[in-house]
Amino acid sequence: MKKNRIIIICIALFIVLAGSFTAYHFIHSSQENTNGVVIDKDATEWEKELPNQGDQGIKIPGYGNLSVAAGEKNWNITLLNPEGNNCYFKYNITVGENSDPIYTSDYIEPGKAIKSFKVNKALKKGDYTIYMNIETYSMDGENTRMNGASVKANLQAV
Repeated sequence: MKKNRIIIICIALFIVLAGSFTAYHFIHSSQENTNGVVIDKDATEWEKELPNQGDQGIKIPGYGNLSVAAGEKNWNITLLNPEGNNCYFKYNITVGENSDPIYTSDYIEPGKAIKSFKVNKALKKGDYTIYMNIETYSMDGENTRMNGASVKANLQAV
């Protein structure tokens, strides 16, 4: 009787551990494909239309004058990979001549956007020049680096 009880407890423990392992693996594998591409979990569907940029090349969004709250690390700026691109986007945002990014995204799929993100350094009140450095990568399973862009924008911390 005591031996049967120990066997049942061991089987139940095994089932709980196997279920926990499966759930952990499922959750974490959904964010990374087999080629090591980590899709940004904050990217959501982008429903708005962009001006027609023609049919050639990779579509790169433009940024004009932007503003954020001074002293805040959470920025509400949209980082978009336009629908129709056949590549992943990865954003590295730098301020002025400093080449150290204050924010780096994971891969963003075409037609998706990050609508807010947290930078690693809050800015004091003032006017800044920021660069949205966009790296593009193929979606063919090879993750080959493609053309990129550096989009300059004016940022006002208020």
